[in-house]
Amino acid sequence: CDDECSGLLISDMDRLYRIITDVTLTTPLPPPYKALYRFENMTEELKHMLSPHKAPERLLQLADSNLGSLVIEMDQLHSRATKVSADGEQVEDDADRIHKRAEDLEQFIRDTLLGA
Repeated sequence: CDDECSGLLISDMDRLYRIITDVTLTTPLPPPYKALYRFENMTEELKHMLSPHKAPERLLQLADSNLGSLVIEMDQLHSRATKVSADGEQVEDDADRIHKRAEDLEQFIRDTLLGA
């Protein structure tokens, strides 16, 4: 065993033998907590994704009903905006008419003052 290869193999086999003899099979091995924790998280995530509330059909129904209510609300908003715009035009016309009447009243007062 003068060459390096045989010595390394023998020492590896000796180390493996010590590891095997150190393990006692009478006591249970500790569970692999990392793997169990990962599986638990994956299971919870899959349960959540497969729940009836997350079913694609349910989500499509919900989206469709939301779209319908959104269209109704947009129509109502459009009609309100049209009414407000019409009211604004009416206010503008009223303001122009009041301004014209105020100018006429001012002219009448000046004429009355000059006449007095």
